[in-house]
Amino acid sequence: MKTALRSESASARTQDREDASPNLGACLRQLRFQRRMSIAEVSAVTGIAKSTLSRVENDQLSLTYAKLLQLCKGLQIDIAELFSSGAPQVVVRPSARRTFTVSGQGRPVTVGLQAYNYVCTELAGKRMTPMLGIIQSRTLEETNGLLKHEGEEFTFVLEGRMALHTEFYEPLILDVGGSVYFDSTMGHAYVSIGSTPLKMLCVCTTPEPALPFPSDPATSQTRAAARVVLREPASPRAPREHAGSKPEARAPHKNRRRR
Repeated sequence: MKTALRSESASARTQDREDASPNLGACLRQLRFQRRMSIAEVSAVTGIAKSTLSRVENDQLSLTYAKLLQLCKGLQIDIAELFSSGAPQVVVRPSARRTFTVSGQGRPVTVGLQAYNYVCTELAGKRMTPMLGIIQSRTLEETNGLLKHEGEEFTFVLEGRMALHTEFYEPLILDVGGSVYFDSTMGHAYVSIGSTPLKMLCVCTTPEPALPFPSDPATSQTRAAARVVLREPASPRAPREHAGSKPEARAPHKNRRRR
């Protein structure tokens, strides 16, 4: 009796694994629906007969490996993508996290000739750090060198004219409305070259939250966090590198510069 029960249990587990395996027909049908394609259209791009595709979708026929490759080539996907198209969709529940900053508010931090106003700082553990910057540095020397830090960076010119100096490219000149997205581990610095100071919106990402706790400008903790984000150098004009051994150097963020 126990042997029979164990056998039934093993059979049930095997069946569960089989049920969880990707089904070619379901995957093909799901992919076709996602692309809003008819069976005839799939047939036209793959060279596989409509009747064959219909039988595949209804689990009445499987495909040989050669036909499977033909199907994927026609749909311009790889086999892994085909079989992942029928995977159950993961439901992501909204966290309902939200914060905002009204006009004229924020957390101002000034370093040399560069002033930054951090916005939406009340939300702890963010993966992005948005800020408004006013850059009055007119030369690369005035920026205190090229900054490097983990993550990526997006900058949009609001006023003035910007020269973005980077480690591997010639300076990039951007006017109002121009934007740039780049890898922040590449040395970079912002310089204002217009008749008016450069005003920009900058958003940085980081593998770890730069500010693990909500900021309060009245606390020393906030001032310390701001120095971490800005990577304020210990001495003027010292090249800044964010991969040091100090704890704040590993809180890979922004804002950079005295540039």
